[in-house]
Amino acid sequence: MSTTQVHDLTEQEPVPDQAVVEPDRTVVGGRPGRRNRRRLLISVVALVVVAVAIVGVRIGSEDTAPRAAVVSVAHPAAPVPTNAAVEAAWGIRFTNVIVLADNGGVELRYQALDDTTSAKIHEGNATSNELPSITVDGTNSSVAPSAVLMHFHHGDITTGRTYSIIYGNAGGVVTVGEFVTIVMKDGLKIEHIEVSN
Repeated sequence: MSTTQVHDLTEQEPVPDQAVVEPDRTVVGGRPGRRNRRRLLISVVALVVVAVAIVGVRIGSEDTAPRAAVVSVAHPAAPVPTNAAVEAAWGIRFTNVIVLADNGGVELRYQALDDTTSAKIHEGNATSNELPSITVDGTNSSVAPSAVLMHFHHGDITTGRTYSIIYGNAGGVVTVGEFVTIVMKDGLKIEHIEVSN
């Protein structure tokens, strides 16, 4: 007679020498396993292929026909009108109003006529309001002293030397070929100045 023994595995205690060993999936020494390296390599190759395809399409779609050269036409400045009252009170004469940086700035150039009286404008900055404003003739548009970006004056004021004030020209208020009026802090004006580039 044979006897069959049935073992209930849930009730048995595991034997230490017969422990089940699962494969180790951890990264050892910071190096990915073979499967991770393969995935990384496939991803890099796919990115390179996509980049080459994009560059190839862009190069292939470029127009190879000769293009006309873009020529910037200089707009020379007409002589700036003078105002004897401004020259006496401020000791300066404006020589140019120039649009800069693709219409993003406006430069006022002036010449110092008197070392003493021209010192007043050299002390001006956006907060002291000693600088002039620029009004576009025939409109209500203007560039205020608060739009000043730079005021170039080096060291002592020298009679005969030319200086510059550069304003931001937000929204392209001042454009080439227009006429503007320079308005000093005390209300004196130099009117009908043609803007150049």
